[in-house]
Amino acid sequence: MIKRLEAFEPGTTRINVGGHCSGGFRCAARVVALAGHVHRCFAPRRWLPAFSLYLFLILLIGLPAQAANYTFQAGNLPSGCSGGNGVFTCTALTLGIGEAISIASPTTITVTGALTVGASSRINASGLASLTLIVTGVSDVGVDSVVNANLSSIAGVITIGDRSSFTGSLKTDSAAINVGANSTVTGVITTTVAGVVTIGAGTVVNGNISTNAGAVNTGAGSLVTGTVLTQVGAVTIGGKVGGKINSFGTSVAGAVTVNAGSAISGVITTGAGAVTLGSDSSAAGVSTEDGAITVGVGSRLGGSLCSGKSGAITVGAGSRVSGNVISKTAGAITIETLAQVAGAVTVMNAGALTIAAGAIVGTSANSSQCATFAVVVTPPAALPPTIKSREWRQIFMR
Repeated sequence: MIKRLEAFEPGTTRINVGGHCSGGFRCAARVVALAGHVHRCFAPRRWLPAFSLYLFLILLIGLPAQAANYTFQAGNLPSGCSGGNGVFTCTALTLGIGEAISIASPTTITVTGALTVGASSRINASGLASLTLIVTGVSDVGVDSVVNANLSSIAGVITIGDRSSFTGSLKTDSAAINVGANSTVTGVITTTVAGVVTIGAGTVVNGNISTNAGAVNTGAGSLVTGTVLTQVGAVTIGGKVGGKINSFGTSVAGAVTVNAGSAISGVITTGAGAVTLGSDSSAAGVSTEDGAITVGVGSRLGGSLCSGKSGAITVGAGSRVSGNVISKTAGAITIETLAQVAGAVTVMNAGALTIAAGAIVGTSANSSQCATFAVVVTPPAALPPTIKSREWRQIFMR
């Protein structure tokens, strides 16, 4: 068998059959031939400089261009934008990854198309001057972005990416507003007609959320420091709310669901909407006109549970109610085992009452919450003061 082919000059390709490369050569590929194993060898010193230059060019081409910073007052405008004196119009406004918009004085930018903001972008990051963004199309702010502006959309969906910071109001008519996970919004969120509001897990909203007919959904571990207001839209809470829910109080039909382990600092109020509190959740109290009230196992109510009409009330096992449980008109009340109600449990107008073994309930109303529902407990008339026998003796001795 042929062992080697040595007809090649030094520094050129050398083939070694059935053996290994030698003489400073390395094997770049391996194929199988009839004569045995064939190794194609090469001389590293010859190709290394050219390869290094090639690699450098690839890296140079791959480097991103410096992110643009558009300063509107200075006339440095993105493509499709025009205007001056603090008032600008853009047919569409697009920022690439890491790009920025800076302003030095109050500015209004009207976008007649879509607003598209790439990841890690900055819009008025300093917040030293007010910025108003009016968008007719969709608004999409990328992840890890910072925006200081009041953003309103006539018909387009507004989306704020994960881990972003938005300071200002967010408003649509009937379009949805979506805020990603682990973000922060400092300002009110409003859909004036029917737009759904969705808040991602771990996100903080420092303000109120308000909608007419749109649903409101907040993710696990989220926080809304203000109130959640809706007329007929359903509300689902997966974290904490610092204020009330559905505090319009009249003609509120949307159901309210508080997920397990969630907390509502204020009172939950609905019209026809049912209220359901998951296990180990809490609220300051619940008032409904017609909706049923269900309190999950091990939950805590700082106030009363009140149903104005036919809504049934169920207090789960091991739960505690600091106020009263009252059904005004034929609504059934069920107090499950080991539950505790500090105030009165009252069913009016033929409503059924079931108190399980081991449950503890009070005997008199102890809260003014749900005053229109509450049974007023009139204390006995005060008796005239009595004089003790010792006091009589002192009087006669005088």
